Amino acid sequence: MTTWEYKAERLAGVQVENQLNFLGGQGWELVQIIYQPEEPYPYFCVMKKPV
Repeated sequence: MTTWEYKAERLAGVQVENQLNFLGGQGWELVQIIYQPEEPYPYFCVMKKPV
């Protein structure tokens, strides 16, 4: 059975593509992204990778 490690991170709009590509290169898979326009960093990203 696969065991997962999770990471949650808030990102600004200008960071999203570069940061997700960087984290993907480290083995993180984006599970969900929630846009919250009232926040200073409006993209709430949840990622996972196998342990």
